[in-house]
Formats: sequence, C-alpha cells, structure tokens
Amino acid sequence: MSEPTQVYKALKTTGTHGDVFAAVGLAGLLATSSNVVSVQLVERETDFEICLGRPLDGAAINTIPQTPGYPFLKANEKVSVPAGVSDVVDYKEEKAKADRRKKVAGSKGKKGAKSLDTETQQLIEQEQLRDDWRLLQILNALQGDETANKIHVEILTRDPAKFREELAASLSAISSGKPSGLNWSVSTVQLFAPTAAKGYSRLKPDSTDRNDKTKEQWADPFWEWMKYRGYFRVACPYFQGQKGEHVRLLCPVPSDISVQALESLSREARKSGVYGGPPKMDALAVLRLAELLIRHSEEYHAVDAEPFPGLRLSGKTPATAISGIMVTHYQSLGNAKAVSAMTTIALPGWFRIDSNTDAQDWLAILDEHQRVIRGLQDDHSDEIGLLVAYRRFLERRSESALWALVEFMERYGAFVMRVNGLKQENRVRWVTRFTDQCFRRIVMGTNSQLMGIIDDPGFDAVARAVRQATVTAQNKRARQDKQAWREVRYELLHDIHRTRKVPGNAFAECVSEFISRYNYENARHREVKKDVKAAPANVSDEELKSFFALVDSHGAAVVGALLAAYGSCKEKWEGEDNKSEVEEAK
Repeated sequence: MSEPTQVYKALKTTGTHGDVFAAVGLAGLLATSSNVVSVQLVERETDFEICLGRPLDGAAINTIPQTPGYPFLKANEKVSVPAGVSDVVDYKEEKAKADRRKKVAGSKGKKGAKSLDTETQQLIEQEQLRDDWRLLQILNALQGDETANKIHVEILTRDPAKFREELAASLSAISSGKPSGLNWSVSTVQLFAPTAAKGYSRLKPDSTDRNDKTKEQWADPFWEWMKYRGYFRVACPYFQGQKGEHVRLLCPVPSDISVQALESLSREARKSGVYGGPPKMDALAVLRLAELLIRHSEEYHAVDAEPFPGLRLSGKTPATAISGIMVTHYQSLGNAKAVSAMTTIALPGWFRIDSNTDAQDWLAILDEHQRVIRGLQDDHSDEIGLLVAYRRFLERRSESALWALVEFMERYGAFVMRVNGLKQENRVRWVTRFTDQCFRRIVMGTNSQLMGIIDDPGFDAVARAVRQATVTAQNKRARQDKQAWREVRYELLHDIHRTRKVPGNAFAECVSEFISRYNYENARHREVKKDVKAAPANVSDEELKSFFALVDSHGAAVVGALLAAYGSCKEKWEGEDNKSEVEEAK
C-alpha cells in the first residue's frame, strides 16, 4: 500500500446479511493489528464504512496474525484434519456433550425420571459447551463448513511471506474499490450469500446441471473469507420447527458502533432467552438487543454489567448504534434448506437518552414489552395475529411506528379482558398489561401532537372511565376481589374500535351512551354505600365537551384509537401483574 488508509468500505452488494458478515469480518481483521487503536463500523446508504482510529500502513498490516479467525469444523469421520491445523472442533464430540445436557434438562421435574449415576453427573458438570456451539451447528446444517474449512487450511498452509504479500495487495485493492485479486478456491453457499444460491436447492436448478461450477466464479475469495469471520462474530442463528428442522438467522445491522462492542453485543444476544415462532422470536430479539445496548453502554451500564468497549449512547437511541436486525428464514425441504423469507426489523428509536432517568425509562418500557410478548402463545391463531401486529410496529419508525403500536394496543386490551383469569388445565392465566406511564413516554418522544390529546383533561377523564369499566373491572372480577362492584363492559373496546371507523356520529354516540351509564353506575353505588367516596368522580359535562372538541379537531379515527389503547393501560395505583404468565388455580 502506497499510502496509509484510515477508512475502508464494504459495499452492500446483495442487500442481505452477507453484506454485514463481510463488513464485520473486515473490521475484525483490521482490529487484530497491533497498531490499530479502535475500529468503528458506520452504515451508509450503499456500504458500510470501517473507520480506523489511526491510518493502517504496511508495517501495521504485517502485525495482523496469519490466522483464519474461526475454527476448523471436523463434521464427521470422513473429514481429515491437515497438519498444522490446531483450532479444530470435533462435531461428534461436541454434539454428544450437548445431547447429554439436553437429556438432563429434559428429565428434570418429570415423574419417574431415572437419576443419573454419580460418574455421569460429574462428567456433565465438568463439560462446558462452546460459546459458539450453535454457530457451528448452523454452519454444519447449512453446509457452510466445507468451503470455510478450505479457506482455513489455505491460510494456515500459506507461506508467511506470500500471505503478507497477498493480504497487503487485497487491502490495497479493496481500498480502491477493486476486487481483491486473490485466486483462492471458494464456493458460495446460502449461509453466507442467501440470494446467490437461488435455485441450487432444487433437484434440477434452472439453466444448470449438477456439475455446474459457476458458483465458484461469483465469489471474491477475500470477501468470502471476511464473511466467514463475520459470521462467527455477529450472527445469532436459531433452530425452529417441532424437530428443529428450520433455521432462522438473526443478524444485527451496525449503524454506528465499534466492532468490539458489536461482537460483545452479539455474544450476549446469543445467550438471551429468545424463543417461539418467527414473529415472537423476532420481537423478543429486537427488544432484548435494545436492552443490552443500554445496560452495557459506557454511560448508563448497570452496576452488575460490564460496559461494551466504545459503546456510547449519550444523546442517542439504541437505533443509533444498531439500525435493525436482518432476518433470514431457511425452510427445510428434506435433504436441503432453502431461503423462504428475508426481512429487516428496525431497532426502536423512541426518544433520545440524555440522562440516567431517560435510560431507566427505556429499560422499564423494554421490560414491559418483553413481558407482554412472552405472555402471548404463538400456538393460538388469534395470538399469532397479535404477535404479527407487534412485529409490524417494530418494522416501522417515527409516527408510522407509533400508530402501529396504538393499533396493536387496541386489540391487546380486548385480548387481556378475554384471557386474564381464564382457567387452562388446572391453571389460571394472567398476561401483562401495558402501563399508562410507559405508553405516555413513547408518545412523548415520538409525537407531540398526540401527546397534546392524551394530556387533555377531557380525554384523560373519558379514558379513565373506559379503563375502570373494562380492564380494571375485569381484573378485579377475575381475582375475585370483594370490592368489585362495577359491571364489566366487555363490548366497549370493540365498540370503540368499530365506531371510530364509521362515518358520521357513531363514535360520539357510543362514547356518550357509555359515559351516561358510567356516571349513573357511580351515582347508584354512592347512594347504596351512602358514601360520596365509594365511587370515582363522574365525567363532568365540561370534560365531555373537551373530549368531543378533540374529536372535532383530530377526527374520530385518531381519538378513538388512542382512547382504546390508552384506556386499556394499567394505572400506577393498580397492583402488580403476576410475574409469570400463568399461576396455579386454587
């Protein structure tokens, strides 16, 4: 290289997670130079920039270790390990360890389960599964180990002087936007290039035969190597299906983050309790990733959490560091797997974090939303619909995202009334309710105009009445509260949702009729108890006028949606929801 380079670019050539793998792989490679002080990944419209703390000259390149950056996978007995290859994973041995642990975990708590002998228990306790075990499983399942092993051996058996020469030439070429010029033998596979292998999983692919070698011509060996390195640093894959036959690969997309922080973040994300079908897994992964970013930021990290190197969020949002998650679903076709879906889900950017209070607000919202999503069962058709609606909220940004959340909460409020306290196989089900404080905080940071509606005294009074007559009343009845006296208006949230979309005065008539009955019910209870404080305050004529003024100004569709969403939230004075989704029935 004639001149030191401080910024490298990894082009977005495919629009898939392969681009992220390549960028992260290059950033990780450059970070191994002893002369590099920091490496920042910055997303641009057409590429990822790898920004170095100081320029990389020839001397610095020579300090990059001659190592592949990932292990050699011995998938079976037929795979021979060449001399000089030391970082080897025996797949059969690791799988045996995992199977033993799975067997023990599956037998815990089961009646009649046989206790393990002392020797077996000690063996399992001493065995430690590799942190990258699931990455290796997916690498094997999607047949990416053969080509990755080939490059692994190519690098280790290369003459050191030749390797230095080729590495310097490749980095020089890509800094000028040219192909690397390497002539290593590689093949593209769906794990690293989801779109490149289109049709190759078929028995007779379009316009090719089984001996077709054109796949090898598509790949730049240097960038393929970077993808292999990047996969082990940023990918978060999971098995899905009843038998684990499908693969869902989640890949955080760096927006402005150090490669060290990104690797630490991905490592923690792979350990997280992310589970369920596609929409549930996607939602939990996004929320968990945002939580990890805040909990491990240098400014706002938790007392028991180590900050990730270079992760700063002051004046920013989680979306500033990670723009989203690329999701690729590999559908099992029996002997092969094919890409059946690809999408990108945005990380939330509801409001900036300018103080510890803001950070705590973020964490409270993220915790609440994760509990809501975990409580939904994706083996029920209606609840799958809710999960899809929530993922739709995460797929959007700004005002459109807020409206997707409002529409989800409209439906979720009616769902809460239907299932809370419901007996299911000798158990009673309880699901988490949204709180008004968390919802207000999202609205406050996203849309000041809608915040003006929520802060209006008339809207607040009508929303409180809706809450008292629906979710709060139903919750008290379900818990067999002796103080429960109010009639539960099971139909009200549905009526609000229906009439707000109907032209004319249907919505106003619906609200007027409800408030009239609500006020009468309050007055009647005070009369029976002979205590003016026995029931909440009525909705006054002035408050009702103020509410209808909002309807005239903003429209029934807007005000009605907010009323159903905000009116089904829990207020801070109400008791804590059960931490678990279900509890034993008495």
